[in-house]
This record gives sequence, C-alpha cells and structure tokens, in this order.
Amino acid sequence: MGEKRTTGAAKTEGPRMAQAPVGASDNERASSAAGGRGKPGQDTRDDRGKPKQSAGDDSKSRKGLSQALASKGDQARESLGRTEALTGVALGCFLAWVPMTFQSLNIVGDEGEPVLDTVYLISICTLLLTQVLIGIEHKRCAVWLAKTPARAGSAIAMAASTLLLPVAAGWAGGESAAGAFVASIALTTASGVVSGVSSGLFLAQFGILMSKFSAKATAAIAATGYLCMSALFCLFSFFGPLESCLFAASMPVISSFLRDTGASTQKGKQAIDDKPLPSQTEPASPENRRQLRHLTLALALCCALIGCANELARTLYIQMGIAGAGGQYYAFIQAGAALIIGLGATVITLALVSMKTPRAPELCYRILILFLALGALLLPTPLLYPISAVAPYALNSAAFQCYGILAWVLICGACHQYPATSIRVFQFVRAGWTFGPLAGMLIGRFVVNCTSFELAQVFPCAVLGAALVMMAAMAFTEHDLAFAVNLLPTDRKRRFTDKCLAIASRCGLSERETEIMTLFAKGRNLAYIQDQLCLSKSTVSTHRQHIYQKLGVHSSQEMIDLIQEEKA
Repeated sequence: MGEKRTTGAAKTEGPRMAQAPVGASDNERASSAAGGRGKPGQDTRDDRGKPKQSAGDDSKSRKGLSQALASKGDQARESLGRTEALTGVALGCFLAWVPMTFQSLNIVGDEGEPVLDTVYLISICTLLLTQVLIGIEHKRCAVWLAKTPARAGSAIAMAASTLLLPVAAGWAGGESAAGAFVASIALTTASGVVSGVSSGLFLAQFGILMSKFSAKATAAIAATGYLCMSALFCLFSFFGPLESCLFAASMPVISSFLRDTGASTQKGKQAIDDKPLPSQTEPASPENRRQLRHLTLALALCCALIGCANELARTLYIQMGIAGAGGQYYAFIQAGAALIIGLGATVITLALVSMKTPRAPELCYRILILFLALGALLLPTPLLYPISAVAPYALNSAAFQCYGILAWVLICGACHQYPATSIRVFQFVRAGWTFGPLAGMLIGRFVVNCTSFELAQVFPCAVLGAALVMMAAMAFTEHDLAFAVNLLPTDRKRRFTDKCLAIASRCGLSERETEIMTLFAKGRNLAYIQDQLCLSKSTVSTHRQHIYQKLGVHSSQEMIDLIQEEKA
C-alpha cells in the first residue's frame, strides 16, 4: 500500500533509469523513461513548478550519500573500538574470577583446601547442569536473560558465593562441634550451587553479546580478556586473605558494569548489531539443521577433549610445582610466565586469524594443536628437573588460552550466522567446554591422591593428555574448521552489507525488503530466506518483485551487478 510502482515504459528500459517524480504528467513520465534527459524546449519542471532533479544533481546526491555513509562508518569504527575494549576487559574480569576463587589458596589458606576442592566440584557440576538446562529451554530463557535483573543478579550472586568461601573454610577448620560441621556443609554447598548457577547465567549473557560482533572484533575481545585475566591473577597473587577475597568478589561486579556500559550506550548500540534475538527455533531446512548440529557437536567434543587434557595437566603441574617452590611464590611465577608467553602466542594467533589467505585459520589451528600436545608431553619434566615446573606449565596455559580465543571466535560466528538458535548452540558447546575440565580434574585428583605420584604414574598421564588433544583434532577436523570460518561475520561481508544498505536507502526500500535483498544478493535461495525470516513463499516472492521494481532491474544477476558497482 502506498508504494510507487514504475510505469510499463520503465520496465522495458534498463536497470539504471531515473524514476519520474510523484505527480508528474504523462509527457514527463515518458521523458523519465527515456533516461531523464528532456528534449530541448521541453518543460523540465514538475506540477508544483519545482525544477526536476537532473543527472548532475543525482550524482551530487549519491556523492553526498557516500560521504555520509563514510562518516557514519568512521564513527562506528571509533565506537566499536571503545566497545571492544570495555567488553574485552569485562571478559577478562570474569575469566579471572574462576582461578582467583577456585584455583588458588589465597582466600581460604592451606587448611581450607578440602573446602575449596568441594566447592569447586559442586560449582562446576552445577554450571554444567545450568548450561544444559538453558540449552534445552532456550526459547524461554532468551527473553529472561536479556532483562536487567538477570544481568545484575547473576553478578551479585557470583560475588556473594565468593564471600562465603572463607566463612565456610573457617567453620570447617574450627572446633569439631556438630553445629559448626553442619554450618560448614551448608555454606560449602550454598557457595558451590550459587556460583555454578550464577556463572552459567553470566556466561550465557556474554555469549549473546559477543555473537553480535564481527570475527575480528570477537578475536580482539577474547584476546584482551585472556590477557587481562593473566594480569589480574598475577596481581591477585600479592594479596593477603582478606584483600584476595574482596578483590575476587569484585571481579564479576566490575565485569557486569563494564559489559553493560559498553553495550548500552548509544555509540555502543551503533557499533554492534543491537537488534533483539529472534524467536529461538530450529532451522526449517533439513540441510541447515544437519550442518548446524554437526558443527555444534564437533565444537563441543573438541572443547571437551582439549579442556580435559588441559585441566589434567594443570592439576599435576600445580601439585609438582607447589611441592618444589611454595604456594604463593609459585603462583606469582606461573602467572607472570603465562602472561608473557600468552602475550606472544596471542599476537601470533590474531595475526594468523586476520590473514586473508584461506589457509591461515588452518595453520593457526595446527600450531595450537601442536603446542597443546607439547604442553601435555612435557608433564613429567618437573619430576626429572624440579626447577623446570614453571616453563612447561606456562606453555600449556598459554596454548590453552590461545585455543580459547579461537573457540570464542568460532562459537560466536556460528551464533551470529544462526541467531534463531544462538542460545542453544552456545550453551551446548560451552557445556562440552565445562565437562572437559571436570573430567580432567577428577583424573588428576585420582592420580595425586591414590598413587605414589612418581614418573611411572605421571608419564601415562602425559601420554593420555597428548592423545586427548589428537582426538580433539580428529573430532573437529580442518573441514569443520573451514565450514565454521565461512560463517564468520568478516569485514569483507560487512562492506558488502554496507553497499546493500546504500542501495536500499537511495531506492527507498523498506527494512524487510532490504533484509530480503541482502540475502538474495548473497546467493541465498527462496527456501533459505523463508526459513530464516519465517515467511511464506508467496510473501518472499512479492517482496522480491517490489525490490526489482524499485531498483529498476529484472533479475537477481542485475541486482547483484548493481550492488557490486556501488561504492560502500
């Protein structure tokens, strides 16, 4: 209704004709159909007496539109850099909360280690259950996760669970009274359950936000996050029990504030795709469902196997390192070494991921697998050379952090491509990422507590860790990697989208017509667009005819040619 259609003469001319102004006479429409160039002496004014737009004026308007789009692009890039930095630091605060709370004795002391192990076990099991439940009930959780109480409440609950740790450890280390024992069990259970549920919700909110960024922005955010995590944990090693507890408890609160600040400002909304998530539904196309399920399963299995190998190595490395160096001193050395090596490895990873050659991501993946396997194979070295515990553990940590960067990019890229199933995909992959460390921790604790902890017992663990890494490479093959990389929202794809938006703005396309035009221009077929936009076949066909009429083209190829000639 109310849309202006071209005349029959306009349909027979070519794809680049000037449209007659609204209210023009028949002669003027004929002149417009002839290319907008009036004959000498012909009236060049419309019914209201205003001069018609000439070809030169049209060229000037196009130039002005291009300049306006370029200015908006510069502003968006500046806003994106600020949003990336805030989101990266926010991610680093969240990632640092885990080792500060569960992988260090700074808060509870040596006598509180049994309580800490119990809380960690309860927390990681609860986290795994939370991620699976959110993945199953993703339709109901999509709306609730975006609400302010859920965002703020999860951060506050994580902080509260951290503050409960020293209290639970104090009750457990006190007099063996029945009341103190019951209180210690209650506080330990509460801390584990609350931390698991709240961190699962917090992580889901991060996944929704990061799936709206481009691949390069996601890699920058993840790299910033892991580097901030190492730096914050290194700083954490200097603190006493009270300062450590307060510092760790502040991490989720600071993370929530920075994350919401970067995404909620007007500039932040312009820098990312701030549209709400669509209704969470499975793709209607059987081929899309099969590809998405295979990618989700392969990524989840790969994360589980690599996470298991890393946690097994981490558990044994720490036990061997602490035996030779002492707790706080060793924690400081390994955090500093991991920061330095992680910085170099992160730079290499980002350089490879950002390369334009198609083999770069595969090369990056091979290097990461090699270093992960090497970190596992070096596991027996502290028993042979006690002073060498720091270097191999730092190598193992840095390799796992770089793998984490790549995994974040791939997961968020898949969620960006399939927004209607983004919560489900993210949660199931993260569930595999959680299950792996749980299994690795249990295996490592069994080796530490139930064996003599000698070379004969540690060497099979090293072989097992390397085998798990190789199995991960077979579960998520280079073919799967190529498919996942093809889904990434790269800058090249965004430039193509900018061209589509410029064409849509100049020709007066509606928001829905712009969306459909972009999908057709990307080579998507009618069935795919029906599935993605939840529209009927006739509705999509009608929109396509309206798009062709407004653009003055007759086929999809002419539309693509028109878009490619546009200057973004």
